Amino acid sequence: MAEIADEDSSTGIDLICALCDNGGEIASCEGKCLRSFHATKDASEDCKTLGYTRNQFDAMKVFLCKNCEHERYQCFACHRLSSAKTDPPELFPCASASCGHFYHAKCVAQLLFPENEAKATEYTTRIINGAKFACPVHKCDVCKYGENKEVKELQFAVCRRCPKSYHRRCLPR
Repeated sequence: MAEIADEDSSTGIDLICALCDNGGEIASCEGKCLRSFHATKDASEDCKTLGYTRNQFDAMKVFLCKNCEHERYQCFACHRLSSAKTDPPELFPCASASCGHFYHAKCVAQLLFPENEAKATEYTTRIINGAKFACPVHKCDVCKYGENKEVKELQFAVCRRCPKSYHRRCLPR
């Protein structure tokens, strides 16, 4: 049976609905996207929810969102829906196991090498040929260093709608 997510952020489960950006009674997809949703009609007044009845949701053995079920994901850069199961795939996952973001090879290469078109083109080809990548969310958009969860000023504020993160000390005013 599918379950509503516990409120334990140490598990890497997103406790915010991917549709409305609110918390509450959240169901976490068990697929590659790592997103969470208000799954049932009664889970939120302010969210369109996934529309399941409580009985439909409780009857699920495993909860997979429709994107994971069909292996069609939204590019986190351009937001176009594409397939991850074609050969070669149209979308590629970030190599970080706790990320859940997918990108077109060209989109992520342009984000990683914004000022070097030749390098972005080369990296696009490498990704299509199987190279793994860590997406831009894992580096501060200002200073380009990673997160240090032990130091408050070096913890990330991560945008939920675009591939940008900032250390607390680097946040734009």
